[in-house]
Amino acid sequence: MTTTTSLGTTPATPAPNWDRALCAQTDPALFFPEGRGGQVTNAIEQAKQVCKRCPIRTACLEWAVSSDQRFGVWGGLDEQERQTLGRKRAGQRVAYALCIDAQDFIERRVSEGASHRTIAGELGVGHHAVGRAWRYFQSEKETAAAVEGVAA
Repeated sequence: MTTTTSLGTTPATPAPNWDRALCAQTDPALFFPEGRGGQVTNAIEQAKQVCKRCPIRTACLEWAVSSDQRFGVWGGLDEQERQTLGRKRAGQRVAYALCIDAQDFIERRVSEGASHRTIAGELGVGHHAVGRAWRYFQSEKETAAAVEGVAA
């Protein structure tokens, strides 16, 4: 069975094995509480406690974020927490893509002695994105060198 998101697309992360999920052994209403106020807050906290002990928590969360699950507790996070995580990840992907596109600039600035933090400030991205891109550039060079060595 193929799962589709609320946007009509297939999620990037495959669904985990739900047979191992602790929520499968728990009343589903706990993970999808209705109404407002203290009872809902208590149910959400109880659901999160179940998730903390679940062996597939991480896989569940990855699937929920990639498939844009908008309701309930999935992977130990409620709707707002998953939305925040999704936005953060989207921003990180954009920053990394910008760094990949700026390979010549980054390599030139590194050769001039600039730190990843300095370069990040110049590009308007986080230094982790610059670091990830730099490691990618280096691995690509190592792979190219290895291929040339095999071909020679």
